[in-house]
Amino acid sequence: MSRSSLHTPRLASIEAARAFAALAVVLMHTTHLMRVPQFSGEVALGGIFDFGYVGVDFFFVLSGFIITYVHHADLGGGASRCPGYLWKRFVRVFPIYWTVLAMSAGPSMLARLLSGRHPVSELGADDIPGTLLLWIGGNAPEYVGVAWSLQYEVLFYLSFCVLLLHLRAGLALYGLWAALVVAQAFGALPGVLPLRLGDPHCLQFLLGVATGLLARRVALPAMRWQWPVVIGALVAAVAYERLGPQAAHGFGGRVALGLASAAVLGTLVAMEQRRPVRVPAPLVQLGAVSYSLYLGHCLLINITLTLLVKAGVYHALPQVAVFVIAVVAAVGGCWLIGRWIELPMVARLRRRRTPRAVAVPNAAA
Repeated sequence: MSRSSLHTPRLASIEAARAFAALAVVLMHTTHLMRVPQFSGEVALGGIFDFGYVGVDFFFVLSGFIITYVHHADLGGGASRCPGYLWKRFVRVFPIYWTVLAMSAGPSMLARLLSGRHPVSELGADDIPGTLLLWIGGNAPEYVGVAWSLQYEVLFYLSFCVLLLHLRAGLALYGLWAALVVAQAFGALPGVLPLRLGDPHCLQFLLGVATGLLARRVALPAMRWQWPVVIGALVAAVAYERLGPQAAHGFGGRVALGLASAAVLGTLVAMEQRRPVRVPAPLVQLGAVSYSLYLGHCLLINITLTLLVKAGVYHALPQVAVFVIAVVAAVGGCWLIGRWIELPMVARLRRRRTPRAVAVPNAAA
């Protein structure tokens, strides 16, 4: 099948899947942020949304899929393709991250300044690479807790340059990388790979890359029974990761979630290859700002819960009502951040340096 026949004008279903993954993380963090003593003092709603972290596993697979699908025409194009690709990745990740970082760290720094505490920032020299540059070789990011996953994303985006430089050599290196991840999981390596290259999240990213390559090169199957089976596989993977013989966040569970997420993406693309999938506009819009939602939701949840306490209504309301208010405030606030700050900022920065045009699906881009 030709590349043009595989082109889809819009992947709205992928945006919807992105929205659901971000919402799963928001629901989980809301229940856990309510457990601090001044709030509920326990995980809210009995921890019913404790599985929400699997949204991050889906995002890792989605990252590999999206950059492969979007930059497929650039694969093997040589060093000239790297600057434009890296600029796109930079403007997509860092400007809004630094904005949310400033929103999170600013009040703390101002409070320390007004109280005469020194230093004004709690960041040490060892924290700067991991917090400001999202360098995975440094400490975990401060202030924006969810940014640990962005350290992996930056690593993945940098590694993708090997596919742009030389496709076959890059695929061989990616295959070796996957083999080393499996080898480390089974204790077959003398040590641990540097830069967390042996983490199962890396294998999830590589599964996404494989799915993106398949989606661009072949017609993926779409059977009537396929969707229920894929959804069942995803539910089974979540259950295995949470309740299986391995501890939560173990290698087997991560692989199961990665395979199930890849199957979901492959099925959605197979549907889109035949005809555009109709998705409610609010879901598509939420998917478009899911990065802002992921970055900013913890900050807005904490602000909302604090305001409810200070207003004297937190403990007067049913726990589920507090939960709903916090979720709605976080989603609504982050939607505004995405629509009014993130997306315009990304568009403006991309116009400053427009790489060679590549025909890509609007939603995926």
